[in-house]
Amino acid sequence: MDGEKRPYTYEEGLGEFYRGEIVGEAIYSGLVECAKDPLERLKLAHLLQLETETKAWLRPHMIAAGVSVAEPAASRDPAIGFVNRLGALSWSEKVQFIADIVPGQVTQYRAYADAARARGNAAQAAVCDFMVEHELAQAEFARHELAGAEPAVSLAPLLRHSCNPLPTCV
Repeated sequence: MDGEKRPYTYEEGLGEFYRGEIVGEAIYSGLVECAKDPLERLKLAHLLQLETETKAWLRPHMIAAGVSVAEPAASRDPAIGFVNRLGALSWSEKVQFIADIVPGQVTQYRAYADAARARGNAAQAAVCDFMVEHELAQAEFARHELAGAEPAVSLAPLLRHSCNPLPTCV
């Protein structure tokens, strides 16, 4: 297999998904903390809620696959640099960052879903597809925000993925 990519494993995907949620949660939490505008703080809280709920949703799948659900403190370290950089940006620049980073995540997560389908494992593919949808919800939020949509419109994709929805107004 010289020069060939090795196949994606489900366990690697679960680990990557979980690390992504840990970092995303830390970034959004840090941005909530430094946000001055109440509406921006609310929108960031919805993004934080999405990351928190998705992280919890992943745990049963991880345990069933023998993947650790530990959250080493160092796993949040990458978020510090993002919060420091993003905290000083305007709201539209923060949202543009989300819009710019999500497509790469979607591509990677779809690769895990495709690999699961290639192995004939529909249950694993469904977990990976859920994570793709999770990322697409953030992309849809960002698109609405950048277009100047009302909060109810921007927050709708996040609320569709929430089991414990937050209020939509401040």
